[in-house]
Amino acid sequence: MRGMPVWLKNLQSSVRFGEHLLRLQTNFILGLAGAGRYDVSVVCVESESIRNLNRVYRNVDRATDVLAFPYHEDTEPGALPPVQEEREEDYNLGDVILGISVIREECEREGVKLGHRLPVIFTHGLCHLLGYRHSTPSLTEQVSSLSLVSNSCLFSFQSLP
Repeated sequence: MRGMPVWLKNLQSSVRFGEHLLRLQTNFILGLAGAGRYDVSVVCVESESIRNLNRVYRNVDRATDVLAFPYHEDTEPGALPPVQEEREEDYNLGDVILGISVIREECEREGVKLGHRLPVIFTHGLCHLLGYRHSTPSLTEQVSSLSLVSNSCLFSFQSLP
């Protein structure tokens, strides 16, 4: 049996948030997407760090809320990558980088709680790990669908310590 599939690392210090809650939420969303046996790294960074990553990997010189780096490059949209039981690395979906300061600023502008927005942004990154791209017509629909379902279920986590 595989352990907790989400590895969360908070490399920023400017925004406080419930790391334990985010870990629970992301594990829940992973299961909801049918990817509970796969591993995902979630790394929370400052605006400047995500801006640098965005510039290097996408040639876009601005901070963003999320970047995703899939381990399996050729995953069909919505399909889980095939695994060979003896190859542990096949269970890695990739990395989701969250620009926490950017997300907080969006929340302040829109009057949304950070704890409610983080799982939505993670879901967007997860969809990229599952093969969806902005050029894929159903990305927005998939993100919206998973986000709505996950958000309705995740509110029960809000009362956890």
